[in-house]
Amino acid sequence: MKILTASAALACCITAVQAEVTVHHIFDSNMVLQRDKPVKIWGWATRDEAVSVEFGGQTGQAKGDANGAWSVQLDPMKASGEGRSLVVKGPSNAIELKNVLVGDIWLCGGQSNMEDVLESIYHGDVEVASAHHPLIRLMTIPVKATPDAQKNFERLNEYNSWTRRHEEKGSWKMCSPETVNRFSAIGYIFGRRLHLAGRVPIGLIDNSVGGTTVEGWTSRQSLLAIAEAKPLVAEWDAKITAFDPSQDLAERVTRWEKDTQRRKAKGEKPQLRPEQRPGPAYDRNNPAASFNGMLDSFRGFALKGIIFNQGYNNALGNTRPNLYTKTFQAMIGDWRRTFGDEKLPFGIVALTAGAPPQTMDNFELKMVDAAPYIREAQFKAYRELEGIGWTSAYDQQVPWYHPHKKLQLGERLARWALATQYGIRLGHEPAICTESKITGDRIVLTFDRLIKVQDNRPIAGMAIAGEDRNFYAARAAFAVKGKDKHGRDQLDYQRVEVWSPLVAEPKAVRYAWARCPLGNLANSAHHERFIPVPSFRTDDWGWEDAPFGSEERSVSGRRWSEARKQAEANMKKRKLHEARDRLAELEAASEK
Repeated sequence: MKILTASAALACCITAVQAEVTVHHIFDSNMVLQRDKPVKIWGWATRDEAVSVEFGGQTGQAKGDANGAWSVQLDPMKASGEGRSLVVKGPSNAIELKNVLVGDIWLCGGQSNMEDVLESIYHGDVEVASAHHPLIRLMTIPVKATPDAQKNFERLNEYNSWTRRHEEKGSWKMCSPETVNRFSAIGYIFGRRLHLAGRVPIGLIDNSVGGTTVEGWTSRQSLLAIAEAKPLVAEWDAKITAFDPSQDLAERVTRWEKDTQRRKAKGEKPQLRPEQRPGPAYDRNNPAASFNGMLDSFRGFALKGIIFNQGYNNALGNTRPNLYTKTFQAMIGDWRRTFGDEKLPFGIVALTAGAPPQTMDNFELKMVDAAPYIREAQFKAYRELEGIGWTSAYDQQVPWYHPHKKLQLGERLARWALATQYGIRLGHEPAICTESKITGDRIVLTFDRLIKVQDNRPIAGMAIAGEDRNFYAARAAFAVKGKDKHGRDQLDYQRVEVWSPLVAEPKAVRYAWARCPLGNLANSAHHERFIPVPSFRTDDWGWEDAPFGSEERSVSGRRWSEARKQAEANMKKRKLHEARDRLAELEAASEK
């Protein structure tokens, strides 16, 4: 920001009659304003103080209200890569924001897999070195969690405990190798592709925080409208009420003193003495706390759309997939209303894989996991809400919950945005199983488009169960629709038959159903063969939500422990059957 009228500023300081007009921190030099929508500019002044805003040939007038707040709305503007000044004037000062563009602004939300920075991903080094895009602008919102909605955010060098370094946040930056390296990898890859293909300036806002649950990103009002969420809110409120900062500090100091004695005895340097902490009200996962502290801090800012990658912390202990299903859709509504557009495009990167991968050696055991139910809840939002984009991420099989294969995810989601928002004909929708039919000892699955196996190997990732709900790794193949003129089978690439010799009367199929699952089916169209078939199931045998209360949770934990034991028994049964089959094959071959 730049003070244009020094004499007016000096007069203000001398008379103290009028405070200087200020503008919200979302407005800054090097920013992008949203094209083709009315754009609200706002800030603060004294009551009844006259304020004017000038940009691109438009001038708007306003006065400070009883609280000093003012706002001006600019008419919709066409995209422009010309850097122009946005000037805000009050009686005693003026603010000039330079090099402001008009284009599309996308908000990048979620937890650590959205927060994961460009320089850390595979191919991130070459992406950073290539990031000479002056018409792409970057903004990272400072991390804050609070029970009270915020009117603004800070501009600061924020300490990142993951990387143990400070990062400048709260200001718009021109995209360059020096500014993009610590920016959201998925966000940048997505925005870079939109800029190159859509040929408009792109603004990207990173509003993500590692370790956050969906409830932390949802308003209290929306949560309290969901009956199943009320016990969760009450549980947090009880923790907040019970928290005694003095007692908490005393207990931590006692532990620190013991640890210090131990360290000194070993000749080690003591840790820093604990200081008083704010408590659970300011925890990032206190329901609505991250929403209040970050998203609400720039409510009303005009956007083009949102992309979102979250789910890991809702797929750990005390998982509640049914509650997540409702809360996730409520959260999408909250975010859309926050930015004044009930149909704001919202792209979902599904829960990423991150655990020891599912193999044929652990197949059934890895199916007993809450993660695929969280993916299912996200997929329901894609299917049930308007204007939602989708990309699976389970196929990026890695053993760590921060997979560095972010390039593919940003590109996949960009296809959705380019096809739906920029008028570019690109395939982006995944093949979906639309019908399941039991035919004797097999289940035949029908898909809404042609599919193929990514690696030209046998279909992997299918499981089948009978009435007893015991799933086994299944065999699967494309159905035969007839013979060609040479008598060879003609395969139907929209239908898949699934079976197992261990399930004589099948009732249900599941596909890619694990935290880090097997699965190799994808769209068949040439340019879409990297779009995975989403994980799915044909049954309604849900994962029961974790109850509230320690005794009930203990019962729930034992139940899932028993489910894992049953899965291990199924796995051993299947392996024994396969071993016997293989032995019979070898014996038959040796007799020939």
